[in-house]
Amino acid sequence: MSTAAERTRVVTAAQLAPRAGAQPAQRPHDGRPPLEVVAARTRRARRRQLAPLLAGAVVTGSLLFVVVGHAELAQGQMRLTSMQAEITSAQLLHQREVLALAKLENPSRILRVAEGTLHMAPPSQVHQLAHVPLGSPLPAPHVAASTGGTPAQPDASSG
Repeated sequence: MSTAAERTRVVTAAQLAPRAGAQPAQRPHDGRPPLEVVAARTRRARRRQLAPLLAGAVVTGSLLFVVVGHAELAQGQMRLTSMQAEITSAQLLHQREVLALAKLENPSRILRVAEGTLHMAPPSQVHQLAHVPLGSPLPAPHVAASTGGTPAQPDASSG
C-alpha cells in the first residue's frame, strides 16, 4: 500500500517553467491540467463563500419554522373541532332534557297521575281564607275560661 506522500507528486517551479527548446505540444500530457500557484484567499473571498451557506441556513430555518407553525395550527384546529363537537352534543342533550321537563310539567299529565296513581279527587268545597296583612302584628287571641266542669286529671295508670 502506498502512502499519501508517495502518491502526491510535487511539481517544482523549474518543471512548470517552459524549457528553452521545448514547445508546448511536446510536453507530456497525462490528462490533468498543469498546476498553478494561486494567491492566498482573502477574508472577502471567504465571506463570499460563507454568504450562500448563511442564506441557505436562514431559508432552511425559516421553512422549518413555518412547518412547525403549521403543525401547531393544525393541532389547535383539531382541538377546536373536538370542543365544538362536545358543545354541540351538550346542546342537543340540554334541548332533550328541556323537552322532557316540559312534558313532565304538563297540567293534564299531572292530573292523570294524581287521579290514577295517587287516587286523589277534586275537593267538594273550596274555602277561601281571609286575607291577613303581614306588615302589622295581630292582636293576641282572647281565651275564656271554661265553666263546665273540672279540668281533666292526668291518668295515673297510662304513664
